[in-house]
Amino acid sequence: MHRYRCGGRFFGRRVNCEYVPQLPAAVVRAVVDDPRKIPYLLVWRNERTDEVQEAVRVNRCVPQRPGDGELVEVKRTNGTVLRVYFAWRRMPRNGARNLLLFCWRCGKLCRSLYGWEAFGPYTTSARVSDWQCRSCAGLRYASEGGALVLRGRGRWFRSLEMERGRARSERPEPWYPYVFSNPAIASAAGFF
Repeated sequence: MHRYRCGGRFFGRRVNCEYVPQLPAAVVRAVVDDPRKIPYLLVWRNERTDEVQEAVRVNRCVPQRPGDGELVEVKRTNGTVLRVYFAWRRMPRNGARNLLLFCWRCGKLCRSLYGWEAFGPYTTSARVSDWQCRSCAGLRYASEGGALVLRGRGRWFRSLEMERGRARSERPEPWYPYVFSNPAIASAAGFF
């Protein structure tokens, strides 16, 4: 349940999707389109500490039953495996195709799946979960609800706002993975 403070600002759990490992459909498309049909290694590294936060192996699978759709297998380092179904959708121009991923929880097609969900003792806590869409994981965009607007309380700050307009902080970049087609390259780059 969403709650709001006076002034209409959001109050409650807020985990931004920019700070959660993201599995974009474009990376899955690279795995699917690779003629070598080899697994890819995806690594998410914390930019502040240079520590590897998440690593998965993505491999294209053959459907087990004739009626099943196309899928990839996402395997974490702890051994858990999730099969992610995908679908091709036509783009409006020149017959191009776009790959979209199915969220296993809600069944919607989306451009990205997220590996963590909002959970824990703090309002910004997250835990590892199966790969799911942003809304099923309980995530928000950093820019949602005016969260990037800087608000000052002093007279000086208000006069500065009147002169230059509202101050805004930069929108964070999404946390995309490093993609490797060979684990030896990842090791040579210092990931493991």
